[in-house]
Amino acid sequence: MFFKPLKLALVSALCLSSSAAFALPFNSFDPRSMAMGGAGVAVGSAGTAPFFNPALLAVTKDEDDFSLILPIVGVRVYDPEDFRTSVDNFQTGNYVGKVKTSINTFNAPGGLTLPNANAIAADTGVLNSQLATLDSKPIQAEFGTAMVVGIPSKKYGGAFFASGSGALGGVINYRDKQTLTDLAQVASDAAACSSDPVLNAAACNAVAASPYVDGTGNFTFNTANLQSKINIRGVAKAETGISVAREITIREQSLAIGLSPKIVKVLMFDAVADVNSNATLTGDDYRAEYTNFNFDLGIAKNHKNGWRSGFVVKNVIPYSYDFKRANTPGGTPVPTGVKMELKPQARVGVSHSNTWSTVALDVDITRNDPAGLEDKSQYIALGGELDAFGWAQIRAGYRADIVNSARNVASLGLGLALFKVVHVDIAAAGNKNEMGASFQFGVRF
Repeated sequence: MFFKPLKLALVSALCLSSSAAFALPFNSFDPRSMAMGGAGVAVGSAGTAPFFNPALLAVTKDEDDFSLILPIVGVRVYDPEDFRTSVDNFQTGNYVGKVKTSINTFNAPGGLTLPNANAIAADTGVLNSQLATLDSKPIQAEFGTAMVVGIPSKKYGGAFFASGSGALGGVINYRDKQTLTDLAQVASDAAACSSDPVLNAAACNAVAASPYVDGTGNFTFNTANLQSKINIRGVAKAETGISVAREITIREQSLAIGLSPKIVKVLMFDAVADVNSNATLTGDDYRAEYTNFNFDLGIAKNHKNGWRSGFVVKNVIPYSYDFKRANTPGGTPVPTGVKMELKPQARVGVSHSNTWSTVALDVDITRNDPAGLEDKSQYIALGGELDAFGWAQIRAGYRADIVNSARNVASLGLGLALFKVVHVDIAAAGNKNEMGASFQFGVRF
């Protein structure tokens, strides 16, 4: 029977997609930034400067001498067509179990009756329609984690950072509508044949010729007829590097310049599995790995009356990576023809701060290419923060995607600073289709 493997495959696709990632985001999962809509190019701290703009290491507050953040963790799940609810409804309805039960009942001694044949036809038709609701519905997720040790300074600011982020998407391509339609038709013919074999001789002949009924009249099902696929594609990226920054003077104007050389390791996977197969592809069957050198370059400037501007280009060196997949289990992975382009990402930002509030705006100058099965993105981030004497912060923001408005999200966050040294920050962001959350623990003085 194909029904049990199919159900397991559906659940596996959901679990894999939910636990792991969309387009690799411009920013990290820093909760202050997430709460402020994703803004950070002109407002980040020494602890987050390597992820937004290394030049910020040279324009932080004079009293900032050291920053340690360990860890930053966050996740987002994007479900634009309510795939999770569809799967929940599918499981709750037990449609696979009903078909299996009706077939077993028919095949049992004395079970070749008109009601039992009609039950197979009815239950198979319902299963067909319910599986169709899952067809081509994507589910995607992002995750991120990071740590930073930062020492800001106008002369020579520096930081060591390590981060990991990922993007994964899963989709079910349901291609067994005709197969289940044929199975339902055979059940209907069996019902007609059992009611009057002489009058319905054509139906009896159709049942006898069907590949779904054996010589004894019992129903069988050949799993080789199934064509449905589960496609899971994604990228995980790890970065390790240092950020350095210095404030220089040009025509009596102070300007901070920052550089983040880094080693980037990219792990890509592109798996396609048959829903009727019990075989498990190993990681080597669909994995491709790449390691490169890259760097980020940024500038920042403090203006009068609390204003600051910033500009950054991340991943200045472009790379092209091939997704790979083995044609047979255990074979050598070969390019699938699908590529991921890691292109430079440019963003500009502006912020205003005083003793009790901060407002920031970031705009992506370039579009972010997809990493998994998702669309391109280009964000505008707007956020604000209210500060209670350095001990607590309340934040809110909004992220707009000018490419896909369905990815627009609102966000909220809270920061607590014990003795203004030990910092704990949390944030949440989302809309009806997308939810994200992040957490950060750090020490800053």
